[in-house]
Amino acid sequence: MRSLSKLFGTFILMTALVFSIGLAAAGGKAEKTAAPAKKALTRPDLVIAVQKIPPVLEPMRENSNVHERIVYSVTEPLIFIDYKHNQKLIPGLAVSWKRLDDRTIEFKLRKGVKFQNGDEMTAEDVAFSFGPERLFNKKRGWTFAQMYLGGIEPPKVVDRYTVIIKSKQPDFLLEKRFANYMSEIISKKAFLAAKDWETWSRNVVGTGPYKIVKIKTGDYIKLASFDDYWGGKPPARTVTFKVVPEVAARIAGLKTDEYDIITDIPPDQLAGIDKTEGISTVGGPIPNIRTVQFDETNSLLKDPDLRRAMIMAINRQLIVDTLYHGRTTVPNGFQMKLFGDMYIADFKSLPYDPEKAKELIKKSGYKGETIHYRILPDYYTLEVATAQILVEMWKKVGLNVKIEMKENWSQILKNDKTRNLFNVSNTAFYNDPVGLIVRRLGPRSWMRLKNKYGGKDALYVFDKKFDKWGKILETSTDLKTRRDAARKMLNYIEYENPTQINLHALTMFYGKRDDVLWTAYPAAGMDFSPTNLSFK
Repeated sequence: MRSLSKLFGTFILMTALVFSIGLAAAGGKAEKTAAPAKKALTRPDLVIAVQKIPPVLEPMRENSNVHERIVYSVTEPLIFIDYKHNQKLIPGLAVSWKRLDDRTIEFKLRKGVKFQNGDEMTAEDVAFSFGPERLFNKKRGWTFAQMYLGGIEPPKVVDRYTVIIKSKQPDFLLEKRFANYMSEIISKKAFLAAKDWETWSRNVVGTGPYKIVKIKTGDYIKLASFDDYWGGKPPARTVTFKVVPEVAARIAGLKTDEYDIITDIPPDQLAGIDKTEGISTVGGPIPNIRTVQFDETNSLLKDPDLRRAMIMAINRQLIVDTLYHGRTTVPNGFQMKLFGDMYIADFKSLPYDPEKAKELIKKSGYKGETIHYRILPDYYTLEVATAQILVEMWKKVGLNVKIEMKENWSQILKNDKTRNLFNVSNTAFYNDPVGLIVRRLGPRSWMRLKNKYGGKDALYVFDKKFDKWGKILETSTDLKTRRDAARKMLNYIEYENPTQINLHALTMFYGKRDDVLWTAYPAAGMDFSPTNLSFK
């Protein structure tokens, strides 16, 4: 990397110095040292240091990585994804399922499954979970869940352990929808007994291996073992997700046995952890693309030439090679290789071309106005560092971009004249373009609708043809027809109407104690069930 600019050399040096100072105060990382042995407990209290926690755990109320990692332990879907065996679908709360037609699926439920309040789960709970009181209530779960399940009709209860769910249109991904985020089953009785929606959202009752003990906003979320869990007695007595914003503090706590697992480790810190006896790193890229979103409804970014210029001014591979030490990849458009036959390998993203970017800026009529870039400090790994580099790259082509630090998502998404750019991560939940392009940018996405963040306008104004192609993706079973639709959608959001800058595959690196036997999945959820957690 001898060709790196002085900007990158200086930035990387300063970053390394900051981390070195912080870690030196915590005991250093240069020499191989031994972490203290973990106290022998029959069932330990597991402590995970995280950069952030969500304010609530209702599955349909949040749509974030920090939420998904915790709710995974509390609630469960009808179908499970086996991440250890090529992400195949396996029985979960449903022991079996079958297609009745191209719109309809029948589930046979697992008998004897208990909710964390002691009640047995039945078809009534499944129907309620996806019914008018919760999923279709626009004051409750509708905003986020519709991106995943908005195409279904209220379920039909056949008997105590059988339920039928129908889609409003043919949907060959129906099974995958009920194996993913937003499809978790909750207790009807507990929901109706809750004082209000806010109370319920902080006291969710599901079927998972751990139940909620306490949510202390901005500090920690504590879960306790649900010993009547249908999958066996959970291996940890309690699981606490503790907010520790600073990377250096998380690493120091891992070394001193304060934390058993730490999340969101920058790639340049992995080697130091692996050199310390008793602790090591796991994880890597997950099926998620980190993007910078444009608000094209804002007059400043309305011209597509300006947005094209902002994309072409960014050397994404340089960011991956330097900040991420080559431990992740630059996507080829808004798609992933895990789409298999639906991956359009010969699609070409807008290239890095700063000279062309300058031409497009001039053509757009941009006059040097301030473009505001809102970020949450390191909500994503290296978010601030990446933003600073992007700003410098934009500056080199004549763009005046200003970083604005925000405290929460409400501030990030507030619709006013300074909502120009912000960061988002985009998970492909279905291993198909529907799970990424349609879910995130289709007509049911919160980015296209009025939402709870006070925006009177959506982020995008799309041509009707985009949604027509999306419907083909959701309903057609012909591979050639679906690939053609996917290609057209990729071309539309990259060239014709640029929506975002596709930076890189999101990484989720963890540090953990070696006496904690736990596998990090290629997903945001953290599995602490008996099948994926034990202790030496």
